[in-house]
Amino acid sequence: VNYAEPIKFRSFAESEENNKHYQMSSFNETTGVRLVLDFPKDYLKYTQRQNTRIYPKGTRVDSSNYQPQVFWNVGCQMVSLNFQTLDLPMQLNLGKFDYNGMCGYLLKPEVMRRSDRDFDPFAESPIDNVVAATVKVTVIAAHMISTAKDQIRVEVDMYGIPADTVRRKFRTKYAQNDTTVYFRSPSFDFKKVVLADHAMMRFGVLDSQGILLGMRVLPLDGLEPGYRYIHLHNDNNQPLPLASLFVFIELSEYIPKEMHDFAMGLTNPVQYQKERHQQALSNMMDDDPLLNEVTPLSQMARRSTNSSAILPKHLEQQQQQQ
Repeated sequence: VNYAEPIKFRSFAESEENNKHYQMSSFNETTGVRLVLDFPKDYLKYTQRQNTRIYPKGTRVDSSNYQPQVFWNVGCQMVSLNFQTLDLPMQLNLGKFDYNGMCGYLLKPEVMRRSDRDFDPFAESPIDNVVAATVKVTVIAAHMISTAKDQIRVEVDMYGIPADTVRRKFRTKYAQNDTTVYFRSPSFDFKKVVLADHAMMRFGVLDSQGILLGMRVLPLDGLEPGYRYIHLHNDNNQPLPLASLFVFIELSEYIPKEMHDFAMGLTNPVQYQKERHQQALSNMMDDDPLLNEVTPLSQMARRSTNSSAILPKHLEQQQQQQ
């Protein structure tokens, strides 16, 4: 029994006109990239209706791999790779399907499945009816990475649609390797993730020579906020005994900069009103030291229950003298 009929691809318009869901076509990576660049929306509509397969071009005699995320972004169902090469594309492929127990099937985000949605894989602004996200990652420590007395660092990358992909930007400073290594680098802030359901985060630990000591690829929708241990794998996606990262993850909805004040007003209207009042007085009394001498009520409640705490400092001193 044949469930799919392989045919030669001619054009997206012809495929739409024929409208035969059981027909499928295969593309080498060069043809596939050209179609992604020239017809991203048409390609996505095509994969909503029919199956498609991508395979490496014949000139990859070294069995290297192309970036599969490029074709996942337009909904390609079968993205073939050279499994004998454990490079970054293979790490992403193994990490993506590791989340569903390695069964081989993943459901695409709803916006990529519905034919009534006009989704652009190259979109840079938030998508209608899709909540963009903000992700902040703080790498606190690494545990039991290796026995070598070398310096190590951690890099955090994100892969998804082009607007969400961030590579080689967030890295900790080098720290001397030990049983537990503590990092004092600032948080890594992914300010706007347009399609969070489709994004993946990659944690990598490297030595001073750039050799990968451990890594983990996790779908963004599988992360939980708070303090987390991330157990590391090798480049073959096999668990490394005891090796882990201790991180703090913050997840929130993306709020445009121009809407930040409005969102704060809805979240905490009392505090927002107080800050507005203080800013208004500051504009009027910028040269008057009295404003700086007055202790806000919010600070007064934390410091003391004494009502004199709200008095200016010179009046408070007079009261103490009396």
